[in-house]
Amino acid sequence: MPQDLIHTDAKTEKRRGLARNVSAAVEALQTSLALLAQVRVGSPYLMYFAFQIILMSAYLAANTGAAASLWALLIGGDGDAFGRYPEHLLLMQPVLNRLEMLLDIFVRVVFHAATIVLVQAALQDQALSLRGAFVAATRRYPALLLISIVSSAAVFAAVSAGRIVSLAVPGAARHIASLGGIAAALVIQALFVYAAPYVVIGGRSFVRSVTGGMALSRRLPALTMLIVAVPFILVIPTTFLGLKAELIALQLAPEFMIHLHVASKVMELISLYLITAGATVIFLKRSGRPPAHQGAAGGGRAVPGSQT
Repeated sequence: MPQDLIHTDAKTEKRRGLARNVSAAVEALQTSLALLAQVRVGSPYLMYFAFQIILMSAYLAANTGAAASLWALLIGGDGDAFGRYPEHLLLMQPVLNRLEMLLDIFVRVVFHAATIVLVQAALQDQALSLRGAFVAATRRYPALLLISIVSSAAVFAAVSAGRIVSLAVPGAARHIASLGGIAAALVIQALFVYAAPYVVIGGRSFVRSVTGGMALSRRLPALTMLIVAVPFILVIPTTFLGLKAELIALQLAPEFMIHLHVASKVMELISLYLITAGATVIFLKRSGRPPAHQGAAGGGRAVPGSQT
């Protein structure tokens, strides 16, 4: 066979493989969106979003005295600044971001696992029990917490490394270094994205879930990266706005910080749900537990509801 023909066949097969991965990713994300017709499936993340809004409200309402001192501990600042306008609004982003970083590691993991349970139940026509989902998530909390700590630390290290390198280099290389850190963080997230389903659905230990999840990610590299990267695009606008939030707030109105915080949490909510549900759909198909309705993603009949 001529050499150029071999290269042509290889390129054609590569394009077909990419097309199949894109199609599978789109199908998984469409399935995830279709499942939202059953309100319980999206309830855990909606509950966590409500918790974040309550936390923001508490910050805005309690910004003097002992409460101000507690907020100040998170950023090492002066508690008196939290009782002055507009300082307490400008300080809201760094304070809540640091607090929520801890809550995301230790608390959100339960809501994440409950969502996995409900997605599996909806796909396999099982009864959807919100209470049962949280009970199942809580029982697996030790392994889930370890996954959350390790993956969060790895993502934080990747982003921080990119930021540190960007400060040490000039010109365009600075932006390349920052983007490199973000890209590395997405790869790390892709490597850990199936670990929680292995714990919650497969009942595996921390070590076996991480190794099994990474093995599945390596078998499906393009598909997994698409499942992680496509929802990530949703948070890019609010992330960039957050980098210039204080400057924008001073030019427009300090209350811009409130609107930005709510908007960023809405985008984060949607992105997290799509990644969680999409990864769960793929995990079920690849682990011998196929969804009961394969056509739900492609515009066919929706997954029927279940009653508790």
